[in-house]
Order: sequence, then C-alpha cells, then structure tokens
Amino acid sequence: MMGVAGGGIIAPVQAGVVSSDEVTVYVNSAAPMAGTREARIRDGLTPERAVASIAAAEKILMDRGVLKARVLLRGGTYYPCSPIHWTYSPPGGHITFGTEPGTGDVIIDGSRLESSGTEAAVAMRSAVDEASIETMAAGYGMTLDSSDSSVVVDGYTFQYFRNGGVRISGQPGDRTSNIVIRNNTFQYIGEKYNKAGSGTGYGGVHVTNSSGTRIEGNRFYYLVNDDSPGSIHGVYLANYSNSSVIRNNRFGYISGDPIRTRHNSKNNIVDSNKFWQAGAYAIFSDWRFDNEDCGSGNVFKNNQVGYWSYNGDKWNEGAQGGIDPVRVRLWGHDQATNANLGGCSTDPITFSGDNSYVSSRPW
Repeated sequence: MMGVAGGGIIAPVQAGVVSSDEVTVYVNSAAPMAGTREARIRDGLTPERAVASIAAAEKILMDRGVLKARVLLRGGTYYPCSPIHWTYSPPGGHITFGTEPGTGDVIIDGSRLESSGTEAAVAMRSAVDEASIETMAAGYGMTLDSSDSSVVVDGYTFQYFRNGGVRISGQPGDRTSNIVIRNNTFQYIGEKYNKAGSGTGYGGVHVTNSSGTRIEGNRFYYLVNDDSPGSIHGVYLANYSNSSVIRNNRFGYISGDPIRTRHNSKNNIVDSNKFWQAGAYAIFSDWRFDNEDCGSGNVFKNNQVGYWSYNGDKWNEGAQGGIDPVRVRLWGHDQATNANLGGCSTDPITFSGDNSYVSSRPW
C-alpha cells in the first residue's frame, strides 16, 4: 500500500524561467514526507532521492525555473488524501507525467477518500489545508490548470473517484491548450463507486475552455452514476473546447453518452474508437442548457459501435426516457426529450469515414 501522490495547490510562476534542459523528478510515496529533515535534503533528481508527492515535485520544478520536465511516479497503488492539482505553467513549457521504468503500473485510487479525514491525513503526515480536508472525499483524480505549458499524462489508472478522472480546467481568458491524455485507464468512476462528497460524476476526462486536447489510446470502463446516469461521460468537452482529437480509445459500460460536447465546443474529431454497452441516449451527443450555443464542425468517423446502449436499447430502435429512438449522434437542449432535440442551424456532429456496428465486444 502506498500513500499520497498529490496534495495541495501551488501557485504557478509565469516568469523567471531559467532552465531549458529537460529535468526528471522522481516521486515515491515511501519517501520521507515534507517537513522532515531527510525530506529537506532530497532533490528528486534520482530514484534514490525521490520526493513523496507530486506537489513536492512541482515545487522543485518551480524553484529551478524548469521549462521541460518529466515527473515519474514509482509503480504502485496510491491513495491520495487530497486531489492532485497541477498549476505550474511556464510559458512554452512541456511537462510529462509518466511511470518510473521497471517499477510496474501506477494506480491512483480514490476509494479511501471517504475515511481519509483529518485524522487519516495527520497519520499519513500529509500537509493539507482545511479546504482540501473538506473536499478530499470527492473530486477528480487529477486537475490540470496549465494554461501556458503543454502537459502529457501517460499510462496511469484512475479509479474510484466520484466526479471524474482527469479535469482539464481552462477558464475564459485563460484557456488550456495542447494537453495530451494517452494510454491511461479510467475505471469505476461516478457516484455509484464513490458515495463520499457531493456532486455527480461528469467524465473520465472532463475538459473546459481548451484547445488542441488529444485523448488517445485510453480505456474508459464502468463510468456510472446511480442518481443521474446520463450525466457521466467518457470524454466531456464543454464551454468552447475546440479542435480536440479523440482517437483509438475503448469505451465500455458507461451510463451516459460516452462522448459529449457542450456549449459551442467545435471542430472536435472522434476517430477510430470502439464502443460497447455505452450511452444513455447516444454515442456522441452535443447538448446545451440555459440558452447556451450549439457546437459545430464535430466529426465522428471510422468508429466501431456495439448495437446496444448501456441500458440495452438498440440504436435507432429503442427508447430511453423521453428520447425515442436512441441514436448514435444526437443534439438538443435542457431536458432530454424528443421535443428538445435539434434547434441548431447546422448539424453539430457529422458522420465521416467508415463507421460500423458490431454485435460482439470489439476488443
């Protein structure tokens, strides 16, 4: 069993970058925690001098003014006591999160957050503020606020989080761009699998105000809400999230539509993915609320789709709730009913290439 991989929020530095060489920082939760004498002499630059958390790695890169870096976690299962929140974003920088070679898989597991209150945080010698203690039982596995740097998250498993796996959190006027999420597994996510905290499950990867996101080679399995099953998605691109590529992923056993765009998210490509028993109303839906805008230019191509939705409804024949029939692509607004479908001047989603149905799981 391993301890915390993340913890805390460190304010980004936008100036003063002095190092253009790539730096590798190693993280091992068995390392001495921050505040101890041994931790103070560790620089994270070799596996033997690894630091105990991603937050400690972020501080090292910030203090050094590093422009390009790899953050490598030692293989094992991590049970964070507060969400991982990365904000270091030097202009023109590039940060890659990966696994220390030869140490096995990295699993980031939120299943113990419900019982990881103040006493557990102290027992794990983890420095968290009061806000983190209040919210640690919910949230996302990792949140990225890197507006000026490109970021890669490669090869992790995120599981048992309530709201989602990775949150790419751009803001109006402070957009994220060129973030890559690849070769990860997102599983057992949503309110069904984590009863702690508040809010519903939104997505394995939840993106807002972002451009050029690439989501490739991932697996999205068992993303389920009990109270709001249609609200969780494999990939959720919202609020002007544009020009993303979603390619060569697997989506299975997802209670909501596995791909969802919202509020003027456009020119996103969904290409060469495989879907099985996923979707409430559609495989790819574009939705809007409270007078939000339609998306446009989104393309669904070269995908394999199982004949049936998560609820066992056959596409173009079965019905779910107020939608009759369910279908592979769909757009509308507010409550999901036939009366609220359409309403866009151009189709937000178009088909292209060689999409096909399959009668058995395509992997």
